[in-house]
Amino acid sequence: MSEEHQEISDDYSSNTDYEGSVLTVLNLSLVTFLVLLGLSMVAPILPAYAESFQVSYTLVGFVVASFALTRMMLDIPAGLLSRRLDKKLIMITGLILISTSSILAGFAPNYTILIIARMIEGAGSALYVTTATVFLAQISGEEKRGQWMSLYMGMLLLGAIFGPTFGGILADMYDMRAPFFAYAIVTGLGVIPTLILPKLNNSGNVTQNMGVRGILSDMRQVLSSPSFLLVTFAIFALFFLRTGVRTTLVPLFAANNLGLNSIDIGLILTFGAIATTLTIVPMGSISDRIGRKRPLAVCLVLTAVVTLLIHFSTGMLTLSISIIAYGAVIGLSGPGAAYVTDLSPPDKLEISMGVYRMISDLGFVVGPLLLGYVADITATPVPGASHSGLIDIIPFVVATSILIVAFVVLMKAKDPVRDRIQFSKTIEPEI
Repeated sequence: MSEEHQEISDDYSSNTDYEGSVLTVLNLSLVTFLVLLGLSMVAPILPAYAESFQVSYTLVGFVVASFALTRMMLDIPAGLLSRRLDKKLIMITGLILISTSSILAGFAPNYTILIIARMIEGAGSALYVTTATVFLAQISGEEKRGQWMSLYMGMLLLGAIFGPTFGGILADMYDMRAPFFAYAIVTGLGVIPTLILPKLNNSGNVTQNMGVRGILSDMRQVLSSPSFLLVTFAIFALFFLRTGVRTTLVPLFAANNLGLNSIDIGLILTFGAIATTLTIVPMGSISDRIGRKRPLAVCLVLTAVVTLLIHFSTGMLTLSISIIAYGAVIGLSGPGAAYVTDLSPPDKLEISMGVYRMISDLGFVVGPLLLGYVADITATPVPGASHSGLIDIIPFVVATSILIVAFVVLMKAKDPVRDRIQFSKTIEPEI
């Protein structure tokens, strides 16, 4: 084999010294399932709950965004903590914070306390989600990375499947505060399986990289990869959509434009989550064979089209069809986390995952704030209504435009898996 081929082969050697088992992945996935189950329980009622404090669509958006804003600020510190401390301890601390914040949100007497509760939840989520992502990246071998990370995402989305329906039923049976208390219970249960996860070391040399100079050097190295930045921007756009459209606009549109109740909205979001789960798991294995970029690119284009069609829904049936289609194409983004891991320096996974989560969570922050504001200024007022008015198509057009920009940007990124596959085909005759 030539020196050039040897260099390429070395580049595609395993990115981690940790080879986990499918049971470990399922264990980690179970906890994330419980977290997402609780988070999804409050999704159908959160906008209406925030509106009950007599605030505008923009401030409703800030209730969603405040969670992501706090998480975004703490993603990199959480990654750094996972480099020095026991990852299980960090994840358990995160779960406790999430559970505590849910109780506080359920008892919130006013809008300010609700915001504080959401910010505490964001802190807990940063500790748990960032560390769990690092954990998964470390135990996932290169050959099965897409498969295992998509399995993790699929289990995660099972929580999103059942959560909205349970949340809607609880809110209808009791009141809008009930889903928050259920969220606290299921998240607290996640501590039990977390305790039996294996203990992992850090991915690099702690003593050399935990100083300010070392941390900045690591961040510069991670951010010096154009492809890493291009891919994380594409994922930023999808996170923007997730909270801006799915969590904010869709519940408001369903309630205020179509007159649907919390159970109807929960069912619709559940249908979308089922569709996502059905496409996201097989897409991981497919991306291990064809590369990561093409599925993500197709996801961006199709999601842009479907997002625009949501506004043309006229009732529960047509909105359900639109959200099912939306959910199915979103599932094509399943290999996104694996794509970022492919592009990360193997000895700096904690920093890479922290940066990746921070950029992604920026989408969580900007989405509901920007689209909530656009919805406010373009809404059609309804005399006597307690809300700001009927949702116009303009916020959906803005979301679609951002997805198209993300697609154009993604086309410039490299795809290490596809390159490795093509390289393997070129050296087969030599072997």
